[in-house]
Amino acid sequence: MNIKALFYYFFFLLVLTGITLSCRKEPTRWETDWVFPFVSDTLDLSNLHNDSTLNNYNSINYLVDLRRDVLDISLSDFLIIPDTTIAQSFSPTIGIGSVPAGFTFYNEVEAHQLSIPDVELKRIIVSEGVIELKVFNPIATGAYYTIEMPGVVKNGLTLEQTFFIPAGTTDQPSIAVDVIVLDGYEIDLRGEDIEGTVNVSGFNTLQTSLSIMSDPDGDAVPISTSDIFEVEAKFIDVSIGYAQGYFGDQVFSDTISFEVPLLNQITSGALALNEIPIDITVSNGTKIPFSTNISLLKNTNYIPQTVHLSSALIGAPQLISPASGFWSSLTPSSQMISFDNSNSNMTAYIENLGYTHELGYEVRMNPLGNITGSYNEVFPNSRLKLSLSSQFPLSVGLNGLTIEDTLSLNLSSKIVQEFIVAEEVSLNISVVNAFPISGMLHLLFLDEMGSVIHEITNVNEIGSSMEGLLDPLENLLKNETSVEIVLNSSIIDDLDRIDQVILKAEFNTANGFTPQAIPSNAFLGFSSYFKVKTRNTIE
Repeated sequence: MNIKALFYYFFFLLVLTGITLSCRKEPTRWETDWVFPFVSDTLDLSNLHNDSTLNNYNSINYLVDLRRDVLDISLSDFLIIPDTTIAQSFSPTIGIGSVPAGFTFYNEVEAHQLSIPDVELKRIIVSEGVIELKVFNPIATGAYYTIEMPGVVKNGLTLEQTFFIPAGTTDQPSIAVDVIVLDGYEIDLRGEDIEGTVNVSGFNTLQTSLSIMSDPDGDAVPISTSDIFEVEAKFIDVSIGYAQGYFGDQVFSDTISFEVPLLNQITSGALALNEIPIDITVSNGTKIPFSTNISLLKNTNYIPQTVHLSSALIGAPQLISPASGFWSSLTPSSQMISFDNSNSNMTAYIENLGYTHELGYEVRMNPLGNITGSYNEVFPNSRLKLSLSSQFPLSVGLNGLTIEDTLSLNLSSKIVQEFIVAEEVSLNISVVNAFPISGMLHLLFLDEMGSVIHEITNVNEIGSSMEGLLDPLENLLKNETSVEIVLNSSIIDDLDRIDQVILKAEFNTANGFTPQAIPSNAFLGFSSYFKVKTRNTIE
C-alpha cells in the first residue's frame, strides 16, 4: 500500500469514529502514531565497486584488482596493404603482320613494385582479400590470355588464370573481368635477380607472367603498333595473416582517459591507503623489437585538483624484446613498468582521490632501426598489448571523507494538510553497520530546480562495527544504530516542493587515520520509515 492510500485509509477511520461517537457530549481527544515505510536496502562491497574487481582472496579481507586494457592491436592494425593496381601490357614496336590462328605472339615476365610506404615486405600470407583481373583484347579475333603470378602459391599450386576474350578493335577493345579470392595464398615479394633465382634482398616485388595466343579456331589477323594488349590486376581489401620483412619505425601514441565513478561521489575529506603499486605491462606477441614510453599519468578530483605522477620512468623509453618461437609455439615477451612509493609520488597520486585518470603512451616499432636484417615477423595470433593494473588488499583509513548520493522523491504535503493535523513527523533510519568505519549523516532537500530549500546537519552518528558486537554465525562485528530525524513544520509544509534529497555521509575509521582492513563479508543494512504523530479531537 502506498502512502496516499494509507492516508485515505486513516481519513476513513476518522470519519467512521466521528459517526460512532457523535452522540457523546464531551470532546474526545487521542494521539495516534502512523508509520509509513520509506526505503530499505543492503549494501556490500559488490554494490560499491565499478572499475575494480573485488576478490575474496583469503576469506577474511578483500583484494582490489584494478585493470585497464589500454592498447590491443594485431598485424592488420599496423600493416595495411592499400588497394593496388598493377598492369602488364604489350604493344609491338613494329607491325607483326598477319598472325595465324593458335599462334602465341607474347610471353613475358614482369616485375612490379608495390607502393607500401616505409615497409619492406618479403613474404606474406593473405587472410582475406581478392584480385580483380581485367583483360583487354584489341584485335579482330578472339584470344587466350594466360596470367600467372609465380610468387603467389596455395597448396603448392601457383596462381594461374586463363581468359578467352572475344574479338575487339583497336579503338574499342573487348574486355573480360574475373575475381580471384586470395584467402590462404602465400605471396613471395622478393622477386628474382638477374640470374633468375630468388632475390634474397628483394622486397615489395610482385612478378606476373602474361602469354597471349590467338584463337585456334579463328582467322589470321594483322597486329599493328597501335594495338595495346593489357592486363590489370587490382588487389582489393587485402588483410595479412602472416608477414615477414622490415616494418619500419611506426609509432602508435594516444592519451586515454577513464573514470572511477565511485570516487566521483567523494566531495570532501581525506583517505589513507596502504602502499599501492601501479603496473603498466607491455606484451609483445610479434617478432619485432618495440619500445614503450609512458608520457603522462594524472588524475583529477572533485575540486577539481590534479596530481601528476612524477617519476624518472615517466618519459623514459623502455625496450621490449621480440616474442620467441614460431606459429603455435609463439611466446610473447613482456615488460612491466612499476610505479610505487619508492620511485614516484604514488601516495600523493592515490590520495588525491581522482575519479578521472589520463594515461599518455607512445609505442615505437624498431626503435633501433633494422637490426633484425629485415626479419620482422608477425603471425596470425600475434598481438601487441599495453595494460594498466593495480592489485592490493582493501585497507583504508578515512578522515572526514564525505560521500554523497541523490535520491528522487515523490511526496506531497496536501494529504497531510487536508486529513491530518500532524504534531510531529520524523524520518527514522535503522542501520546495521558491519564496516569498520563510522559515519555522520547530512540531508539536503531540493526542489525541482535543484535548489536547496531545507538542510538537516549533524545527524546522529552511525557507529563503526569496531564498537559493535560479534555475530558468531557470520564471525563478523556488527553495530546497530537508530537515527531519528525530526522534520520541522517548515519542511512538512514544503513536502510538495521537495523533489530530491541529497544524502551525505561523512566517514571516519574507528582507529583514526590508520588504514583498516575491510572484511570480505562486510555490509551496511538500513531501513527507513516516516513516523507521523497526530492529535485528533472530536467534539
